[in-house]
Amino acid sequence: MLLEKVLKKIKPTKTELEAEKKTAKEVITKIKQMPGSHIKAEWLGSSARNTHLKGDKDIDIFVLYPLNISRKQFEKEGLNAGKKVFQKGSWEKKFSEHPYIRGTFKGFEVDVVPGYVVKKSSERLSAVDRSPLHHAWLKKHQKTKHKDETRLLKAFLKGIDAYGAKLKFNSVPGYLTELLIIKYGSFNKTIKQISKWKKEKIIKFNSKKGKKFSHHLIVIDPTDENRNVAAALSFHQFNRIIAAANAFLEKPSEKFFFREKRKPLTLKQLNKFLKLKNVLGVKISYPKKALTDIIYGQIKRFSKKTAKQIKLNDFETNYFDVWTDEQKTIIFVFELTALELEKVKKHFGPKITQKKHSEAFKKGKKFVSGPWIEKGKWVGERKRKFWQAKTFLKNFFETESRKERKPLKNVLKKGKVLEKKQLKKMFKKDIEFARFFSRFLKAKKEFFE
Repeated sequence: MLLEKVLKKIKPTKTELEAEKKTAKEVITKIKQMPGSHIKAEWLGSSARNTHLKGDKDIDIFVLYPLNISRKQFEKEGLNAGKKVFQKGSWEKKFSEHPYIRGTFKGFEVDVVPGYVVKKSSERLSAVDRSPLHHAWLKKHQKTKHKDETRLLKAFLKGIDAYGAKLKFNSVPGYLTELLIIKYGSFNKTIKQISKWKKEKIIKFNSKKGKKFSHHLIVIDPTDENRNVAAALSFHQFNRIIAAANAFLEKPSEKFFFREKRKPLTLKQLNKFLKLKNVLGVKISYPKKALTDIIYGQIKRFSKKTAKQIKLNDFETNYFDVWTDEQKTIIFVFELTALELEKVKKHFGPKITQKKHSEAFKKGKKFVSGPWIEKGKWVGERKRKFWQAKTFLKNFFETESRKERKPLKNVLKKGKVLEKKQLKKMFKKDIEFARFFSRFLKAKKEFFE
């Protein structure tokens, strides 16, 4: 009964499906009538297979070219085809492994993506060349009953913030949801299997031996035995999905499918948390014209790198995260055990019996006090380079900017440290940051717990 209620809310209507089909056909007809080297145009993706969710307005049209044309010609013709589809309408140039055109057509967001015609994955010249192979395999193995079951799984994963192919989510891509339903047969059976998953779980669709993978979840692509479809799924998300599956089985509820936006803390609650916690942030500008996946990959790596260096400089990090509006601002946030340390630090030297090393230690950097003997070793106190966490963070962002790659490299140097007062100001200014910061302070992101 619960799943039937959910399905009514997430399944596209007949009117929606007919409009999608009509629009896709119209775009394909336009492309077929264009001069060029393309062999064909195909409607691919979840909307073409009728496994998408209600309200999804995305249509993916692939313009396919022969393998013998050059990459330069391939990209040029592919972009021209996209531009001609939208003509004077709204469109923009987007980037994946190679550029493509995204635009609005009859109320739908249409991607016109160039690709090569390949018969098997080993022939591919670009990442998107797999898409027709995926589509063909799924069409062959998907039964009618799988379509709605796939929708339920997508809605469940979307509801717990664990769905999406973009690096931003580190989650389960749409193709993988369809594979899981084919493997296990239904939404309920899939959830039961997920609840039992252990680290290094392997899922195969044929007996071919391919590349060996080291990952928490390994789902061998049935069209390419050397590819793990779950490669982008983070260990954190892997565990969240297992926890959510167990929570759902224990107490099924619509809340798993339709996540409500939680209200941020009140100012009174915020002040209470800020009194209890040692929190600092660093605000940088969002790099202009940067690809979202590249930025998310860079800022996640950099936040981990920063937390590691904080620890090496004796400031312990309890918790850290990063937020962005994907337009103007990126904010790194760190919860520390202390915002300030003693201005001096105890340094242990060699044993007093090691004469040569002892002399070097005593003649080394200037001591504030000492050296003295403690448990048979020389010990002395030296002044810390950084005794305030905010000073360390400011310096670290400036110096590390020289080592980072573009586009993040360009904005790190001007990083502005945000203390509690500035974080509170940002909390009042931006509702999405307020929601993020509220979850951060409560350290409770898993709503299904």
